[in-house]
Amino acid sequence: MEVEDLLQECLKAAEASRLNPVVSAAMRMDYSSSRDLLCAELAFLLQEAVEMKWPFVPEKWQYKKSVSFNDKTNLSDLISKHLTQLLVLLKTSIMAQEGPSAMAVVFLVDRFIYWRDESSQLLKIAKLLHHQHPDTPIAPQLVIRQARVYVNSGRLQKAEYILSSLINNSGTTGCWVYHTDSDRVLIQAVSVQVRGVILQKLGLWLQAAELIWASLVGFYSLPQPDKKGIGTSLGLLANIMVSMNDGDFHTFRTNPVIDMKSLLGNTSHRLLSAAHAAKMAVVCGQYTPLYVLTNAVLLFGEKTHKPQGRGREVDFRLVESSTVLMAKHRAEQQERKSHKKVVLGGRTLTKRQPNQHQRAVKITFQ
Repeated sequence: MEVEDLLQECLKAAEASRLNPVVSAAMRMDYSSSRDLLCAELAFLLQEAVEMKWPFVPEKWQYKKSVSFNDKTNLSDLISKHLTQLLVLLKTSIMAQEGPSAMAVVFLVDRFIYWRDESSQLLKIAKLLHHQHPDTPIAPQLVIRQARVYVNSGRLQKAEYILSSLINNSGTTGCWVYHTDSDRVLIQAVSVQVRGVILQKLGLWLQAAELIWASLVGFYSLPQPDKKGIGTSLGLLANIMVSMNDGDFHTFRTNPVIDMKSLLGNTSHRLLSAAHAAKMAVVCGQYTPLYVLTNAVLLFGEKTHKPQGRGREVDFRLVESSTVLMAKHRAEQQERKSHKKVVLGGRTLTKRQPNQHQRAVKITFQ
């Protein structure tokens, strides 16, 4: 059965369960059977999700300094392999009135469903579960997912309301229990990152760069820096610096709140800074910035006259590093043939002038 059909069945089950909450013995049996069929790794993940062990489903490599080959296998691969099984469990959990289990499954499949552009269905299920089981916590990842969906559909005010609430209230959302203060900081950092994406979509490059930088401060402030968050923000920053003009870049680089030299070096050239940010993003495990890196190097070559002395050496080093990284990327793609990429289209938004709160750079992570 197709994923879309299973999601539709889960949605119908959630609507029916709300109208008629009676649970039969057969429903309980179906739930127990579908849960018992999970492999040990998925069963362990599901239990951790129920216990609110993490606000985002983590990857194996995300918080490690040294990453082995096995660590580079994303959880999305495991989940995609068993997606049908998890959605069957979601349906039986809903019918058996097992709110915590159902919400945990929604939490686990959320990211993969988002890549398939089916988040609207899954979020409807989550809302129905929340109405029926108000004491069941909703993962912050799902709250931020709703903000991302609002951004993609152009409802920026709704997205801003969600993100501002998470930032200003230290990530507090419903009855979700944080195990550490650093988890709150993580939620704030991701919320700031998504606000930066909003401004990027609007073409407000300087303001977007300032917020993305603030998110980097949050990710680096964690006891174990979040490599996935850092890589994503660096990739976004690279894209933004390629798009912004030299005047905005100078304003950004010389902002006393932003210590750009400590992270991206002392270069004063916008495209070289973009290339360096993209290269760092690749190291953190995100592969899409490879193309930004190559583009930045090519643009730098077009905009600069024939370099003299060491300038020429810098050019060749960047081109060489991008070539090596591209080769590494192709090799890893061959090893990960089962991974299916889904490219989602975005809605084009109209530019608008920044207001006062959009220009705010100084964000306190509590």
